Amino acid sequence: MRAFALALSGGGILGAAHLGALQYMEEQGVRAAAVAGTSAGGLAAGLYALGVPVSQVIDLGQRIAAHPLHYFHTNTVGLLHDVIPALGPPATGLVISDTFIKALLKLHPAARTTDDWILPAIVTAVDVVSLKAIAFTNRPGVKPRRGHWEITTGESLRTALAATMAIPGLFAGPRRAGQVLIDGGTADNLPVDWAFALHPDCVVAIDVGVSGSVSADRMGITEVLARAERYATKTLSTLRAGPEPHLLVAPDTSGTPFPGFSHFDHLVQAGRQAMAKAWPAIEAL
Repeated sequence: MRAFALALSGGGILGAAHLGALQYMEEQGVRAAAVAGTSAGGLAAGLYALGVPVSQVIDLGQRIAAHPLHYFHTNTVGLLHDVIPALGPPATGLVISDTFIKALLKLHPAARTTDDWILPAIVTAVDVVSLKAIAFTNRPGVKPRRGHWEITTGESLRTALAATMAIPGLFAGPRRAGQVLIDGGTADNLPVDWAFALHPDCVVAIDVGVSGSVSADRMGITEVLARAERYATKTLSTLRAGPEPHLLVAPDTSGTPFPGFSHFDHLVQAGRQAMAKAWPAIEAL
């Protein structure tokens, strides 16, 4: 089979579908030659590039989905600083994801920075201070095909993963050397161009995307923030459309509310099914 790079899209909890797709690949004895991801896809890409077995990530995901309040906490201190600025830096998001990120990194305790990735990889974020897109990578010479990006190597994995998933206003974005970092999907929700930059021969993209709608009666603040961000990133990605992947895999993630933890297993299966359906076309490459 021809070697290929993966591009993994953002999508919040819909990113569980990435795990099903990657698990199917793993069962076929196939690994990508490189991986680029953003937001939820950035989390999946970061662990995949470390060589963490996908089954372990899914097991952890199931534990998190069963008890999300153990892993995500209201940013009480930051919100208090918003009211009384003299106490310290204000909140960069309503929810702190530190415990969640620590749990992910425990799957590979020896890994510390992006230089520990064993595959060529890129995880994206955006600095809202300088309004500049950031690419965290282990390939210092990589260059984007389009746009203006800051290329950063040797970054803390904790910072890179926390940044790429920081949906604006919802998850607290990390502060880094005068920067405030947020969700990479703000720049491009499906980093196909970065996958090509890492491995120009062939790219397979997995887009868990925005599909379907949710009940207006059940929509609260987190759902409003999440879907507003999804709409913005999807629209921006369309306007900035770059190279087309050799193959696009689009799991059916319709009907999933935000945060949708109870849908985790269903989303994993959706990813498996989409990759199984696409597999003959991938083999044909």
